[in-house]
Amino acid sequence: MPPHILIRDDERGCRVTYASGFLPIAEADALLGFLLGAAPFVAEEPVVFGKAHKVTRATCAFGDVGVRYRYAGVTREAAPWPAALSEVRSQIEQSADAGFNFVLCTLYPDGKAGLGWHSDDERDLCAGAPIASLSLGEARDFYVRRTDSRELAARVSLAHGSLLVMSGATQRFYQHQVPRRARCHAPRVNLTFRAMRALSGRSIGG
Repeated sequence: MPPHILIRDDERGCRVTYASGFLPIAEADALLGFLLGAAPFVAEEPVVFGKAHKVTRATCAFGDVGVRYRYAGVTREAAPWPAALSEVRSQIEQSADAGFNFVLCTLYPDGKAGLGWHSDDERDLCAGAPIASLSLGEARDFYVRRTDSRELAARVSLAHGSLLVMSGATQRFYQHQVPRRARCHAPRVNLTFRAMRALSGRSIGG
């Protein structure tokens, strides 16, 4: 089944697609179990207006040698790709028709953990490259809006094993968020596959 188009903004060159059953349940369960048991998650302290804020959200990263991601005062150096991510990485690259040299793994322990409105437009990212987001665990809402508007452009519940891909100039013209949900008591792990500029100057897509 082809992905569902959430946003198709041809004027600005932006596209967001969603595939609810990208990974079979058994594969999604196995990958979630591996990440919850073995991934080296570290709690974040993002810097907002010059001040660090402790949050319950935690992250870790895997990728090619010499790749890192710096955002909101946080730096994540890529650990070597584990075997558990090799096959799913290939599947996502084929689906997104893109290459990825980095994945940021974000753990939301429960609904108290969320992520406010933002765009993924940091300098470490290859400009214009797609970002593919694989969701595992508890379903969480995902909102998208134009940067010049407060009205929602799209809203979707990210299901276990689903894949959302933001392509083109989406990060330039749109923002997204994962709002908090007090009634959510189960964990979610989000894997965002990205094309990053390597420290050596070698990168994918730029």
